[in-house]
Amino acid sequence: MKILHPTDFSECAALAEQQALALAQRLGGEIILFQALVEAPLYGEGLLNAREAQKVYDAQRTWAEQSLAARAAQLGQAGVSARWRVSIGVPFEEIVKAAQEERADMIVIGTHGRGGLNRLLLGSVAERVIRTAPCPVLTVRQTKGGAGA
Repeated sequence: MKILHPTDFSECAALAEQQALALAQRLGGEIILFQALVEAPLYGEGLLNAREAQKVYDAQRTWAEQSLAARAAQLGQAGVSARWRVSIGVPFEEIVKAAQEERADMIVIGTHGRGGLNRLLLGSVAERVIRTAPCPVLTVRQTKGGAGA
């Protein structure tokens, strides 16, 4: 079983990773850690020019790659086959695309549980993934107290 686990390295994503690990251990599955980076915006003049923006973006990508590699190694030590990938684009679109390309059997994703105006303004990556994914999606919600539900 291939389990795609999109992460933003938040507490909520860590809770989802725990669920992905439990499933992979129980079912003999593989976890594919995934992060979608938003494309670096191009700026003109001012405090942040295009070159400086690219430096920030490059540092973000390097950090993501190193963090994903470290997590994959830790999952390997827990007895689960794990690998990682990074993509650039709109997060929910890239998650769905990765699930298709990897032929994932399941996506395990954290959700912040936002509601009301926050949800309207910020949207929900998890909700969009649920609506467009080519496979079942398990969402792990972070409760107000900080634990998963």
